[in-house]
Amino acid sequence: MKLSRLFLPILLAITGILLFVAPVLAAVSQPSDLEIQEVTAWQNTKEDDDQLYLIKYYIDFAELPDENVDELFIFRLLDADDDEITSTTAYPYYNQGYELGIVAFYIEPEDAPTWGSGLSVQIAGNPLVDWDGDPPSTTTTSITWNTGSTSEMHGLLSAKIASLASQLEVAWDVEMTIAASGMTVLSDTGSAYFIRVIPYLTEVAPYCQGQQIYTPDYPEDKPGGDTYATTLIDALDGTVFDVSGPARSFNTSPGVIAASFYYPLVVVLLVLLARKFKLGKSVMFVACFFVVAGAFIGVPLTVTIVAALLAGGSTLWVLYKGTG
Repeated sequence: MKLSRLFLPILLAITGILLFVAPVLAAVSQPSDLEIQEVTAWQNTKEDDDQLYLIKYYIDFAELPDENVDELFIFRLLDADDDEITSTTAYPYYNQGYELGIVAFYIEPEDAPTWGSGLSVQIAGNPLVDWDGDPPSTTTTSITWNTGSTSEMHGLLSAKIASLASQLEVAWDVEMTIAASGMTVLSDTGSAYFIRVIPYLTEVAPYCQGQQIYTPDYPEDKPGGDTYATTLIDALDGTVFDVSGPARSFNTSPGVIAASFYYPLVVVLLVLLARKFKLGKSVMFVACFFVVAGAFIGVPLTVTIVAALLAGGSTLWVLYKGTG
């Protein structure tokens, strides 16, 4: 009891001192510049009737606050009655997100407002922040509307984003674009920024990325047929190896006719070679040559593979056991 009486006044005194000397957070000063420089609206970007809004902003302070831009400001899309449709915050990628920057709203078709109706975009100071005065805000109703087919929007949006990246490159002194195949596309830094800023960037603006997929430009003299074997068979037309006539007579493919004649002949030749030159088991080395040759006279790929496996296995067996 005596100890509590002794320490209680001391504890109260220390608490009072701490409360008295605790720092008081200063109110955030008003920005020296708060601008919405451009708003462009895009329809049919990822799917029919969706909407994408790109906002170029400029926010500056006489002395930058400790808080990043996403802590102090909210970007809002408003309808004609000033009701909020959607909102977002800026990405503090460079210089805490202040000075020049880009934000975007993406709206699914089922949530999209009437296209071209009296919309506005607002930058509003976060009402939860202690401002030096009322929370700052600015609003614009100046919106450039762009619509067309999805493929048209992909091209136009890609060019627009490359243009915005070029403007940021100048303002930030950071490489945001590069030249690729005669086009201005996003650099690695530009991609890292815009992927965070614009939802579905790779889908709505596929041509602003450095790596693109193009449809091959096939030459007019592309070999006919869908398989390598068919191409080889076509190359035999009119030669001594042309079996298209017998194939038509027996109502089957030329490859079947070729295999039916070729491999029995190969077996006979191997037997004759083995007896004539006393090759013994080493005749299997010659068999490998005939398997390769068969592929070039139209023997079906499946038959060639099976023959190659048999010839290869037999050759390995000969090597293992000896050629005697």
